[in-house]
Amino acid sequence: MKVIILAAGQGTRLWKYTRDNPKGMINFIDKPLLKHQIDLFSKLGLHDITIVKGYMAEKINFKNIKYYENDKYASTNMVESLMCASNELNDDCIVTYSDLIFDSSFLSSLLSFEGDMGVCVDIDFEEYWRARLGKKYKEDMESLSISEEKIIDIGRSASSFSEVDGRYVGAIKFSKKGINSLLEYYNKNKLISPLNSLGTRNFDNWHMTDLLQELINEGQIIRPISINRGWLEFDTEEDYENYNKWHNEGSLRNYIGL
Repeated sequence: MKVIILAAGQGTRLWKYTRDNPKGMINFIDKPLLKHQIDLFSKLGLHDITIVKGYMAEKINFKNIKYYENDKYASTNMVESLMCASNELNDDCIVTYSDLIFDSSFLSSLLSFEGDMGVCVDIDFEEYWRARLGKKYKEDMESLSISEEKIIDIGRSASSFSEVDGRYVGAIKFSKKGINSLLEYYNKNKLISPLNSLGTRNFDNWHMTDLLQELINEGQIIRPISINRGWLEFDTEEDYENYNKWHNEGSLRNYIGL
Protein backbone atom coordinates (compact mmCIF):
# COMPACT_ATOMS: atom_id res chain seq x y z
CA MET A 1 0.00 0.00 0.00
CA LYS A 2 1.38 3.36 -1.07
CA VAL A 3 0.64 6.78 0.40
CA ILE A 4 0.74 10.04 -1.58
CA ILE A 5 0.35 13.34 0.28
CA LEU A 6 -0.45 16.39 -1.84
CA ALA A 7 1.47 19.36 -0.41
CA ALA A 8 2.11 21.72 -3.33
CA GLY A 9 -0.34 24.54 -2.65
CA GLN A 10 0.45 28.03 -1.35
CA GLY A 11 -2.11 28.11 1.46
CA THR A 12 -3.11 31.70 0.74
CA ARG A 13 -5.99 31.65 3.25
CA LEU A 14 -3.40 30.86 5.92
CA TRP A 15 -1.04 33.59 4.77
CA LYS A 16 -0.16 34.80 8.26
CA TYR A 17 1.39 31.37 8.80
CA THR A 18 2.41 30.38 5.26
CA ARG A 19 4.41 33.43 4.19
CA ASP A 20 7.53 31.56 5.24
CA ASN A 21 6.36 27.93 5.24
CA PRO A 22 4.33 25.51 3.16
CA LYS A 23 0.97 24.77 4.73
CA GLY A 24 1.99 21.22 5.61
CA MET A 25 4.92 22.55 7.65
CA ILE A 26 2.83 24.64 10.03
CA ASN A 27 3.41 23.40 13.57
CA PHE A 28 0.47 22.09 15.54
CA ILE A 29 0.95 20.49 18.94
CA ASP A 30 4.73 20.61 18.59
CA LYS A 31 5.17 19.19 15.08
CA PRO A 32 4.31 19.99 11.45
CA LEU A 33 0.99 18.87 10.00
CA LEU A 34 2.84 16.59 7.58
CA LYS A 35 4.71 14.94 10.44
CA HIS A 36 1.41 14.09 12.13
CA GLN A 37 0.41 12.15 9.01
CA ILE A 38 3.82 10.55 8.46
CA ASP A 39 4.02 9.35 12.05
CA LEU A 40 0.53 7.87 11.99
CA PHE A 41 1.03 6.13 8.65
CA SER A 42 4.30 4.66 9.92
CA LYS A 43 2.68 3.56 13.18
CA LEU A 44 0.09 1.58 11.20
CA GLY A 45 2.73 -0.02 9.00
CA LEU A 46 2.61 2.23 5.93
CA HIS A 47 6.16 3.22 5.03
CA ASP A 48 5.99 3.78 1.23
CA ILE A 49 5.18 7.49 1.47
CA THR A 50 5.45 10.11 -1.27
CA ILE A 51 4.97 13.86 -0.88
CA VAL A 52 4.22 16.13 -3.84
CA LYS A 53 5.82 19.50 -3.10
CA GLY A 54 5.49 22.88 -4.80
CA TYR A 55 5.39 26.13 -2.81
CA MET A 56 8.62 26.48 -0.80
CA ALA A 57 9.51 22.93 -1.76
CA GLU A 58 12.94 23.12 -0.14
CA LYS A 59 11.34 23.37 3.31
CA ILE A 60 9.76 19.91 3.12
CA ASN A 61 12.57 17.47 3.73
CA PHE A 62 11.68 14.47 5.87
CA LYS A 63 13.86 11.37 5.86
CA ASN A 64 12.81 8.15 4.10
CA ILE A 65 10.16 9.92 2.01
CA LYS A 66 9.95 10.07 -1.78
CA TYR A 67 9.39 13.48 -3.35
CA TYR A 68 7.98 14.91 -6.56
CA GLU A 69 7.44 18.56 -7.41
CA ASN A 70 4.59 20.40 -9.06
CA ASP A 71 6.43 23.40 -10.45
CA LYS A 72 3.10 24.80 -11.72
CA TYR A 73 1.58 24.82 -8.22
CA ALA A 74 0.44 28.44 -8.54
CA SER A 75 -1.74 27.76 -11.59
CA THR A 76 -2.89 24.17 -11.05
CA ASN A 77 -4.66 22.22 -8.33
CA MET A 78 -4.90 18.82 -6.63
CA VAL A 79 -5.40 16.64 -9.70
CA GLU A 80 -2.31 17.95 -11.45
CA SER A 81 -0.31 17.62 -8.24
CA LEU A 82 -1.35 13.97 -8.00
CA MET A 83 -0.28 13.37 -11.58
CA CYS A 84 3.18 14.74 -10.80
CA ALA A 85 3.59 11.49 -8.84
CA SER A 86 2.19 9.31 -11.63
CA ASN A 87 5.24 7.02 -11.38
CA GLU A 88 3.88 5.94 -7.99
CA LEU A 89 0.39 5.19 -9.29
CA ASN A 90 0.96 1.51 -9.93
CA ASP A 91 -0.47 -0.19 -6.82
CA ASP A 92 -3.08 0.18 -4.09
CA CYS A 93 -2.80 3.75 -2.88
CA ILE A 94 -4.02 6.23 -0.29
CA VAL A 95 -4.12 9.91 -1.31
CA THR A 96 -4.41 12.65 1.30
CA TYR A 97 -4.04 16.42 1.56
CA SER A 98 -1.27 18.07 3.56
CA ASP A 99 -3.66 20.41 5.40
CA LEU A 100 -5.29 17.51 7.26
CA ILE A 101 -4.50 15.68 10.43
CA PHE A 102 -6.48 12.65 11.53
CA ASP A 103 -6.45 10.04 14.25
CA SER A 104 -5.84 6.29 14.23
CA SER A 105 -9.56 5.45 14.18
CA PHE A 106 -9.99 7.54 11.03
CA LEU A 107 -7.01 5.88 9.33
CA SER A 108 -8.14 2.40 10.37
CA SER A 109 -11.49 3.01 8.64
CA LEU A 110 -9.66 4.14 5.51
CA LEU A 111 -7.39 1.09 5.53
CA SER A 112 -10.22 -1.38 6.01
CA PHE A 113 -12.02 -0.26 2.85
CA GLU A 114 -11.90 -3.01 0.19
CA GLY A 115 -13.44 -1.44 -2.92
CA ASP A 116 -11.73 0.11 -5.94
CA MET A 117 -12.38 3.76 -5.04
CA GLY A 118 -13.39 4.97 -1.60
CA VAL A 119 -13.71 8.51 -0.28
CA CYS A 120 -13.73 9.38 3.42
CA VAL A 121 -17.04 10.98 4.34
CA ASP A 122 -17.71 12.38 7.79
CA ILE A 123 -21.35 11.66 8.57
CA ASP A 124 -21.10 13.43 11.94
CA PHE A 125 -19.45 16.66 10.85
CA GLU A 126 -22.10 19.27 11.63
CA GLU A 127 -21.09 20.08 15.22
CA TYR A 128 -17.44 20.38 14.15
CA TRP A 129 -18.41 22.59 11.22
CA ARG A 130 -20.52 24.84 13.42
CA ALA A 131 -17.75 25.16 16.01
CA ARG A 132 -15.20 25.85 13.29
CA LEU A 133 -17.14 28.38 11.22
CA GLY A 134 -19.72 29.81 13.59
CA LYS A 135 -22.76 31.42 11.96
CA LYS A 136 -21.11 31.02 8.54
CA TYR A 137 -21.13 27.21 8.65
CA LYS A 138 -24.24 26.85 6.47
CA GLU A 139 -22.58 28.97 3.78
CA ASP A 140 -19.86 26.34 3.36
CA MET A 141 -22.02 23.40 2.42
CA GLU A 142 -20.96 21.19 -0.49
CA SER A 143 -23.12 18.52 -2.01
CA LEU A 144 -22.35 14.93 -1.17
CA SER A 145 -25.21 12.59 -1.97
CA ILE A 146 -25.11 8.87 -1.28
CA SER A 147 -27.49 6.29 -2.74
CA GLU A 148 -27.24 2.51 -2.36
CA GLU A 149 -23.78 2.86 -0.78
CA LYS A 150 -22.47 4.85 -3.75
CA ILE A 151 -21.55 8.52 -3.99
CA ILE A 152 -23.68 9.99 -6.77
CA ASP A 153 -23.01 13.72 -6.40
CA ILE A 154 -20.06 15.58 -4.89
CA GLY A 155 -18.52 19.04 -4.79
CA ARG A 156 -21.32 21.44 -5.75
CA SER A 157 -22.28 24.36 -3.55
CA ALA A 158 -25.26 22.95 -1.69
CA SER A 159 -28.34 25.06 -1.08
CA SER A 160 -29.67 22.88 1.76
CA PHE A 161 -28.75 20.02 4.05
CA SER A 162 -30.96 17.73 1.97
CA GLU A 163 -28.06 17.58 -0.51
CA VAL A 164 -25.50 16.76 2.18
CA ASP A 165 -25.23 13.18 3.44
CA GLY A 166 -21.78 13.89 4.89
CA ARG A 167 -18.69 16.03 4.50
CA TYR A 168 -15.99 15.20 1.98
CA VAL A 169 -12.61 14.72 3.62
CA GLY A 170 -9.46 14.85 1.50
CA ALA A 171 -8.51 11.22 2.05
CA ILE A 172 -9.13 8.67 -0.70
CA LYS A 173 -8.23 4.99 -1.12
CA PHE A 174 -7.71 3.39 -4.53
CA SER A 175 -7.12 -0.22 -5.43
CA LYS A 176 -4.72 -0.89 -8.29
CA LYS A 177 -7.76 -1.39 -10.53
CA GLY A 178 -9.19 1.93 -9.33
CA ILE A 179 -5.91 3.70 -10.03
CA ASN A 180 -5.87 2.26 -13.56
CA SER A 181 -9.40 3.58 -14.15
CA LEU A 182 -8.38 7.00 -12.89
CA LEU A 183 -5.30 7.11 -15.11
CA GLU A 184 -7.28 5.97 -18.15
CA TYR A 185 -9.81 8.75 -17.63
CA TYR A 186 -7.15 11.37 -16.97
CA ASN A 187 -4.99 10.50 -19.98
CA LYS A 188 -8.01 10.48 -22.30
CA ASN A 189 -9.30 13.83 -21.10
CA LYS A 190 -5.94 15.55 -20.81
CA LEU A 191 -5.88 15.66 -24.61
CA ILE A 192 -9.16 17.58 -24.86
CA SER A 193 -8.82 19.55 -21.55
CA PRO A 194 -12.53 19.87 -20.72
CA LEU A 195 -14.16 22.10 -18.14
CA ASN A 196 -15.52 20.39 -15.05
CA SER A 197 -19.21 19.49 -15.06
CA LEU A 198 -20.03 22.78 -13.30
CA GLY A 199 -18.32 24.74 -16.05
CA THR A 200 -16.23 26.61 -13.50
CA ARG A 201 -12.68 25.22 -13.83
CA ASN A 202 -10.49 24.15 -16.72
CA PHE A 203 -8.86 20.74 -16.60
CA ASP A 204 -5.46 21.90 -15.35
CA ASN A 205 -7.12 23.48 -12.33
CA TRP A 206 -9.57 20.72 -11.39
CA HIS A 207 -10.17 19.99 -7.74
CA MET A 208 -10.20 16.36 -6.68
CA THR A 209 -13.97 16.53 -6.30
CA ASP A 210 -14.21 17.59 -9.96
CA LEU A 211 -12.36 14.45 -11.00
CA LEU A 212 -14.43 12.25 -8.70
CA GLN A 213 -17.68 13.65 -10.08
CA GLU A 214 -16.59 13.12 -13.67
CA LEU A 215 -15.60 9.53 -12.88
CA ILE A 216 -19.05 9.03 -11.34
CA ASN A 217 -20.64 10.48 -14.49
CA GLU A 218 -18.65 7.95 -16.53
CA GLY A 219 -20.11 5.09 -14.50
CA GLN A 220 -17.29 4.54 -12.01
CA ILE A 221 -18.51 3.30 -8.63
CA ILE A 222 -17.10 5.40 -5.78
CA ARG A 223 -18.00 4.26 -2.30
CA PRO A 224 -18.22 6.39 0.84
CA ILE A 225 -15.91 5.42 3.70
CA SER A 226 -18.06 6.61 6.58
CA ILE A 227 -16.23 8.07 9.54
CA ASN A 228 -17.36 9.95 12.65
CA ARG A 229 -15.11 12.98 13.19
CA GLY A 230 -11.46 12.18 13.92
CA TRP A 231 -9.95 14.82 11.62
CA LEU A 232 -9.14 18.51 11.30
CA GLU A 233 -8.75 20.64 8.19
CA PHE A 234 -6.38 23.62 8.32
CA ASP A 235 -7.74 25.89 5.62
CA THR A 236 -7.74 29.38 7.14
CA GLU A 237 -5.95 31.44 9.76
CA GLU A 238 -9.08 31.20 11.90
CA ASP A 239 -8.94 27.38 11.70
CA TYR A 240 -5.39 27.30 13.00
CA GLU A 241 -6.10 29.73 15.79
CA ASN A 242 -9.32 27.97 16.81
CA TYR A 243 -7.64 24.55 16.95
CA ASN A 244 -4.84 25.87 19.13
CA LYS A 245 -7.44 27.43 21.41
CA TRP A 246 -9.38 24.15 21.58
CA HIS A 247 -6.20 22.28 22.37
CA ASN A 248 -5.32 24.68 25.20
CA GLU A 249 -8.87 24.51 26.58
CA GLY A 250 -9.04 20.71 26.36
CA SER A 251 -12.00 20.65 23.95
CA LEU A 252 -10.05 19.37 20.93
CA ARG A 253 -10.86 15.81 22.03
CA ASN A 254 -14.48 16.43 21.01
CA TYR A 255 -13.39 16.31 17.38
CA ILE A 256 -10.18 14.26 17.13
CA GLY A 257 -8.40 11.69 19.28
CA LEU A 258 -4.76 12.78 19.21
